Amino acid sequence: MNGYWHILKHELFGLFISPSTYVASFYFLSLLGIGFRFFIEGFTNTAWILPPLSSLVVGLTFGAPALVPFLTMRSFAEERRLGTLETLMSAPVGSFGLVLGKWTAALFFFLIICALALCFPLLLWYGFPEQAVSLGFNVFEHWIGGCAFLAIFGASFTAVGIFASCLTKNQMVAGMLTFTLLTLYLAVMAFTFGEHQNISSPSDLSQFLQVGLGSLNQGLNKAQHFAVGIIDLSTLLHQAVLTFLFLGLSALQVERLKH
Repeated sequence: MNGYWHILKHELFGLFISPSTYVASFYFLSLLGIGFRFFIEGFTNTAWILPPLSSLVVGLTFGAPALVPFLTMRSFAEERRLGTLETLMSAPVGSFGLVLGKWTAALFFFLIICALALCFPLLLWYGFPEQAVSLGFNVFEHWIGGCAFLAIFGASFTAVGIFASCLTKNQMVAGMLTFTLLTLYLAVMAFTFGEHQNISSPSDLSQFLQVGLGSLNQGLNKAQHFAVGIIDLSTLLHQAVLTFLFLGLSALQVERLKH
């Protein structure tokens, strides 16, 4: 356990002193803030079904491919390039503990950026309380559902990034691979949006695959549940499975690199 905390502190220190993470975070939050402003101005004239706070959460989710690579691409790729991975492997921590420490640091930084983005509606609430109440920013369930949605999808997104970083010594390759995998991930979610399915007992291969894909297949539809504070347990379970799958694959790759 001491080895895990050592790896976590080492990774957090690296993220907090890395200029690339601050530059990426600044541009990400700036673009998100501009988009949020124009979205709020035109929200009353749209037929968008999600409340504004949940729409910001969806925006953060779809913006993840532009942010997560900067948080994860150096985790293993840079260590391998500099030859310092062997030193980390000599620490009293197993391969999974090493992967877990790096993933926890990336997820923690991702959640910090999400918390900063959620300050946008709080600032609006502080400056224009009547308008904020009319937009539903005072509904506690929306905050709970949105934070839960960001946490579980952020966990799987950063796990994908850690896995990509294990596969190469080049940071840019790791970043592009993470971007590609997450873009495909979100493309599947967007493609199936609006296709409501209620398959309790799959009868053929296509239905079995639809059930097996879980939140990857119906993630945005489930976002409507989270938007009103309904925590969907099947989505939580599926995202947890995906997270540990990619973390397990990363640990296997690190173990292979030891030999």
